[in-house]
Amino acid sequence: MLRFDLHVHSNFSRDGYDSIDPILKRAKAIGLNGIAITDHNTIEGGLTGVKRAKALGLDLMVVPGVEVSTAEGHLVALGITKDIPPDLPVDETIKIAKDLGGIVIVPHPFHPFRHGLGHVPKGADAVEVYNSRCITGYSNGRARDAATRMGKSMVAGSDAHTVAMVGYAITEINAKPLMNDVLDAVKAGDTKIRGKRIPLHIFAKQSLRSAPRRMHRFISKHR
Repeated sequence: MLRFDLHVHSNFSRDGYDSIDPILKRAKAIGLNGIAITDHNTIEGGLTGVKRAKALGLDLMVVPGVEVSTAEGHLVALGITKDIPPDLPVDETIKIAKDLGGIVIVPHPFHPFRHGLGHVPKGADAVEVYNSRCITGYSNGRARDAATRMGKSMVAGSDAHTVAMVGYAITEINAKPLMNDVLDAVKAGDTKIRGKRIPLHIFAKQSLRSAPRRMHRFISKHR
């Protein structure tokens, strides 16, 4: 079984704080076989991660991905190398991701403050049933229930926005260490979930760091 964190943000995201190299080194140091870099509305972090892992000589698979802001909420596309336009309808976003050769994961679908969709689209390949930043566990439970009811593959992701958060949620994947095999196994549901919530002091530190940015966006939006 390969161990992956399938939901990680770098400083290519507007609310990510750490650059690619320390993220990759952290993933390798804690024994991960791979990591998906899923920055907001840009594939650049993932593509950079692939290049930097090779340059650093790390035996670590980097899956390029993106967390797309659809018209209804967020979706994660993995295994693509081109950006997907934001603010499109969910079904159109899913179609574009699959046309690009990717798979689609619904992240934190029922979290009220994290741009969750509030439902699981039929076209999605997998559901993030464990997100380490869902502190109460309620939304993770709803996600698992929905995935079970719909027969969807289940995955986990830390949703890390700092290096310290990487690896708190792990998806164990029964696959060969090849990109296509990993994506196919996720799609097929040949996965196991391992995870724990991010400690409150790390969560609080990241929240405080991002507060000025959230305030600036709020003010700009309501001018």
